[in-house]
Amino acid sequence: MFSRPMTWRRHLRLLSNKRTGWLHTPSESSSESSSESSSSTPGTTTPPFKVTHSISNPVYVKSIGTQRILVSSHTLTVPLTSSNKQGPLDDSSPLNCPLTVHSTVIDLLPSSTSSSKVLNYLNSPAWTSLERSSKYISLFEQAGSPPIKSILYLQGGPGFPSPRIGVSLGIEGDSSWASKALSSGFNRIVLMDQRGTGHSSPVTSQTLELKFGDDVKGKGEYLRFFRATEIVEDAEAFRDVLNGGGRWGAVLGQSFGGFCLATYLTTGGGAADKIENAIFTGGIPPVFVDDVKEVYDKLWVKVVERNDKYYEQYPGDVGIVKEIVRALKDDPQKLPGGGVLTARRFLQLGMSLGGGPGAFEGLHELFATAFVDGAKGEKVISKNFLRAVEREQPFDTNPIYALLHESIYCDGENKSSRWAAARSLEAHKLRPLFDFESRCENGNDDDKVYFYGEMVFPWMFEDYEELQGLKDVAENLAQREDWGKLYGEEPVKARGACAVYHDDMYVDRELSLEVLDKLLVGVQPWITNEYQHSGLRDAGAMIFNKLMEKSKD
Repeated sequence: MFSRPMTWRRHLRLLSNKRTGWLHTPSESSSESSSESSSSTPGTTTPPFKVTHSISNPVYVKSIGTQRILVSSHTLTVPLTSSNKQGPLDDSSPLNCPLTVHSTVIDLLPSSTSSSKVLNYLNSPAWTSLERSSKYISLFEQAGSPPIKSILYLQGGPGFPSPRIGVSLGIEGDSSWASKALSSGFNRIVLMDQRGTGHSSPVTSQTLELKFGDDVKGKGEYLRFFRATEIVEDAEAFRDVLNGGGRWGAVLGQSFGGFCLATYLTTGGGAADKIENAIFTGGIPPVFVDDVKEVYDKLWVKVVERNDKYYEQYPGDVGIVKEIVRALKDDPQKLPGGGVLTARRFLQLGMSLGGGPGAFEGLHELFATAFVDGAKGEKVISKNFLRAVEREQPFDTNPIYALLHESIYCDGENKSSRWAAARSLEAHKLRPLFDFESRCENGNDDDKVYFYGEMVFPWMFEDYEELQGLKDVAENLAQREDWGKLYGEEPVKARGACAVYHDDMYVDRELSLEVLDKLLVGVQPWITNEYQHSGLRDAGAMIFNKLMEKSKD
């Protein structure tokens, strides 16, 4: 274990250890809160800055069959970067200001617990949001309370928030990973919004403009601290507060969340003291590449395979897609929310080709709505089609997905991405398949127009409304070489398991297995062709159970 004399996370743990009981009066709590926020105490080390843990929204209880869960919203104040730990944080500079990181926490209530008492206690108007967090901690430390066994979920992306209960995460029934976790020994689920997403200091073109104005370098410097290393630091802060520094019973990393989990395991030391089970679903990072371009050299092959499977299922769409591409090439369409639907942007709909059941069907139905008849019988692009395309493309609302996508492969200095996907395609033997202009105009009706996969391109910062003002920022990030290390170099013996999807369009199978063999040596692979990259969403309970069992091997 590495020494932490008084890091911001240790200070946070000390604060969380000041617990109150059920019978403390509001005046006692107010006194305690005041002592926590004081800047110094004689004979003690002055904390580097004030860290807060709050529950701002009222908690609520939800019944799930015969069980009940308590749902609460937790917010921590954390530094932008570890270099900010040396002194108090303030808002005088965007690069020296605190961030807020949010988690939705689901607690399984014991059958003997009264829901009304819990709600009346935690939602008492006597508590401030800071005091409510302290009361929450004390609630689960009462005599007779079952030990906390928590699971942290790390979302895919980058740039997307954690799923929301009942909206994008099923908690009822027995089909989701979350419901399976609650029925198999876990009694707490932590759904953390990674920094820059959801309620965690969200990054949008608007928020960047408000913080930095026209300062392109400032925006680039700020965004480089929204990667896996800082996400792991935020997860550690929640582990200190919610678990009192104890281990996560499991960490579940989906896709990019698995990349973050690999960072968690291989950096900082003491992985076994932090995580009992490491569960990856389609998320082993390609650590051993010299150039980010190598990642895309392999992924373009998978993209072609998924295109071919789509057209095999819907051969009639060869002509329909060509017709749409021709129409957009001749007359790009202004979208309802701004931006332009060009032919190249339309072809980014192929990003969903790597999904599971319903992915192909969804695209097929979308293409069928592309045209309506004009007054003279001519075909006109449908406004409903334009709205539907806009809903399918998340880059305007989640710009981190475009700005930092290639940076997730930049492991250390001298690893700039330099628009790796575009560089790879330009030199790739499959490049002619993606030349949509020639394939639409060569007169061969059998030539398919191939969709792109999960790739970002410089031209996106022309076609997407909210990305247009970030074009120079994207170039700054693509060219910079001062990235920090994402992964350790020494093999880690971690207890865990990983779903490696044989035909994964987003994460290459061979590169994943190399990392499991050389770096994450304790993580057991489960290679399957039954599911695509969305397996955790499509068959969450089964896959979660399979991997938890395999982690015991």
